[in-house]
Amino acid sequence: MKIEYFVFSGTGNTLLIAREVGERLREKGHEVNYHMIGRNNSFRMSGDSVIGLAFPIAFFSSYPLVLKFIASLPEGRGKKIFMTATMGGSALGAEGKFRKLVRDKGYKPIGSELFIMPGNYNNGVIPVEKNSQLVSAAKEKARAFADRLEKGSAAWGRGIPVIPSMWYKLISSGRSLRFFYRMFPITVDKEKCIKCMRCAENCPVGAIDGSGEFPVINRNICESCQRCVAFCPAHAIEVPGKPAEQYRAMEFEEFSR
Repeated sequence: MKIEYFVFSGTGNTLLIAREVGERLREKGHEVNYHMIGRNNSFRMSGDSVIGLAFPIAFFSSYPLVLKFIASLPEGRGKKIFMTATMGGSALGAEGKFRKLVRDKGYKPIGSELFIMPGNYNNGVIPVEKNSQLVSAAKEKARAFADRLEKGSAAWGRGIPVIPSMWYKLISSGRSLRFFYRMFPITVDKEKCIKCMRCAENCPVGAIDGSGEFPVINRNICESCQRCVAFCPAHAIEVPGKPAEQYRAMEFEEFSR
């Protein structure tokens, strides 16, 4: 197989799993190419390639950026596709919704897997041992999923469609994310900020203006993916009045390679 693997990751959880799946497939002799989902996407798909999607489950769906990416995929014409998604708890039927989305685009779903990973939000104290156990179990699950993909025995779960379609329309509109931002309004602490502008350069939706002395987050664009929070070298991006430990699944150098 030749796999074109499209990945969106905020704090590194999803990228870690996608790389685990991809490396296992490479061990089996398959070609795997990674593409990060962002504002500007290009679709390199040869006729015989298999498409992989990797993204976080957010609000029992995913971020508007991810939903727009899936909507912009070219017609599948029977091309095979699989999905790996990370989450902090339950997906409440999102698996089946994404299956329908790709089928409606003409793709053939061949497998999906959901992975519970460490939480990104509001960690007063990072539960190091628990997180280590979650990551270890998720990596093992990722390798097993890759083996099933390679053998052709993977399946795309339908899930239980608990959440109605109207909810997905609300998610894709960005309204729910703006509501979330009002609850957790991440801002830049100017006393801590070292003005490196890493946050502005790496925001996947261009929500951070780095043209001034300090970066400024546009709450009408921000999708609360937590990438800026996770990879700020000075831990200068946080929710005022809600101190939390910084979480990331990997260091920035590993994330950006």
